[in-house]
Amino acid sequence: MFAVRFALLSSFFYALNVSMVPFIYSLGISAFFFLFLRFSTTFVLSLVITKSLFSFTKIKQQGLGYWLLLLALLYGVQSWLFVEAVNYMSVGLASVALYTFPLITYLMDSFSKGKVPDLTTIVMFVMAIIGIAALSQGSDGMQSLIIGLGLALLSAITLAIILHFTPRVSGMRNWEIVKYTTFLPALTYMVLFLYEGGSFLPFTDAVLWCLLAGILFSIGMFFYYTAIREYGPTRTANIGYSEPLIVLSIGFIAYTDTITLIQYIGIVLVGIASTTIERRQLRQNTNSEV
Repeated sequence: MFAVRFALLSSFFYALNVSMVPFIYSLGISAFFFLFLRFSTTFVLSLVITKSLFSFTKIKQQGLGYWLLLLALLYGVQSWLFVEAVNYMSVGLASVALYTFPLITYLMDSFSKGKVPDLTTIVMFVMAIIGIAALSQGSDGMQSLIIGLGLALLSAITLAIILHFTPRVSGMRNWEIVKYTTFLPALTYMVLFLYEGGSFLPFTDAVLWCLLAGILFSIGMFFYYTAIREYGPTRTANIGYSEPLIVLSIGFIAYTDTITLIQYIGIVLVGIASTTIERRQLRQNTNSEV
């Protein structure tokens, strides 16, 4: 029961972090600064939890350096794509589009193993495409919605690639992976923020909101790994589907986002397709472990 609470808390804090992106933009804060604080806050938390700095000798001995570098780059790109997508569409719809990643991951895994997708996978893939097409049917800014959906889907594809390659570093503890994969994005976004003429001074209320968003992201990650340790990945992943629903709810309340009937249908179709594939993959993984 406590693990279920941990998973729900993880989804809740992740959703709060994501939902703050439009508000951060309204304060005149750049995406680079927002992402710098997100990754740097998470990096500091990983240092506190692991109680250690880097051990490059150990990484070199295990041959994980290139994989960690690749994952760090992918994490940085994936976060930027999603944050940029929110410039063109509501954060709720962007979150729904992002959650096509279980289907994309399943397809990547099937093709990498030389498996031909079965009828269920094909049907779910077609359903997701129809759902995404429905999401693009907004009441305003068709071109803007299409660009936003494209960026959100690229973010989902990048996240699927991350999940595909993460087993390469499965010999490391979760928070060790976090430590090595958040430092480079934090440093990169700091450099990009300074390059575009940004400054850390004066320390305004907007900076405090960005820092709060980074803390929320770190807390969400803490509860996520706690839930996995206490209850396993299967139920944690299933409960994770509450995140886009929370983001949609916050969008209604905080930003008065409006969603058309056809977009509601798209949300349902994408949710069914992604949830079906995710649960199926988790069930197959459980059976293979047994």
